[in-house]
Amino acid sequence: MQIWIQQRLNPLFSAWSLSMSAQTKGLLLGTIAVFLFSFTLPLSSYVTQQLDPWFVGLGRTAFGGILAAAILRLKGVSRPNSYQLKWLALSALGITFGFPVSISIAMSLTEASRGIIVVGILPLVTAIIGAVLAKEYMPKRFWIFAVLGAVLVFIFTVTQQTSGPQWADLILLVAVVTAGFGYATGGRLSKQMPGWQVISWTLVLAMPFFWIPALLLFPTQPAQIDLGIWAGFFYLTVVSQLLGFFLWNSAMAMGGIATVSQTQLLQVVFSLVISNLLLGEQIGNGVWLFAILIIFIVAMGNSSKRVESLNKR
Repeated sequence: MQIWIQQRLNPLFSAWSLSMSAQTKGLLLGTIAVFLFSFTLPLSSYVTQQLDPWFVGLGRTAFGGILAAAILRLKGVSRPNSYQLKWLALSALGITFGFPVSISIAMSLTEASRGIIVVGILPLVTAIIGAVLAKEYMPKRFWIFAVLGAVLVFIFTVTQQTSGPQWADLILLVAVVTAGFGYATGGRLSKQMPGWQVISWTLVLAMPFFWIPALLLFPTQPAQIDLGIWAGFFYLTVVSQLLGFFLWNSAMAMGGIATVSQTQLLQVVFSLVISNLLLGEQIGNGVWLFAILIIFIVAMGNSSKRVESLNKR
């Protein structure tokens, strides 16, 4: 029965896949990855209520690296060459240390809805770094919409807050830069090797440096930690730190780093809704208006590259 179903469905999926351009596939995978990543900030705020933020940030790589190593060994993947190791090390600086640790600390100092300002700036930072590293040409219209989207998200998230500037804002800025760098370097390398291998090797290479501090920071009485907290930490480790990047790296390799990075603008709306449902943080009705504007800007920004290509023919 299973073979019969596969024989009927495989041609349909193949035809559907062939009808989509590489950029469209990249945007689709990127959107799915962004939805998965949208739980990261709310869950980081949630788990740091009982877990040390340094443990959360470092433990994501320490434990996620074990799963990544198991997957690589199961698949029999050969070791990366010296050139790939260089880019993996650069990506690790942002993906395994800079962003996870900064976000965990920031979320222990401020509310999740304020931290969501990160994703408003992150697409632009990723696009800029990616365009430089991958030598991607992007038309002026793209950059106009990228900046407009970042400004719009910035205004939206700031107007939702009642308090002034906080130290957490500086830490969030560090998270933005390190994440953008890690995303861009990982996306660049994903054009030479499968995206899932990029993030897996990134975690495996960084893991030995994270185990000792993670164990030292491990809760002395883990049984007293709520089960929901451990479930949240599990998600951050398995999905946010590993499986989500399977899709994200592949998406950037298919659709281009600068283009796919703009799908991160949708993370603002996703994360705010999740924060409301998970943490009970109140969001105004204006979120839906901003959601429509953000989606429109993302669509216009991504279409600008295609328009530019048509004009050159």
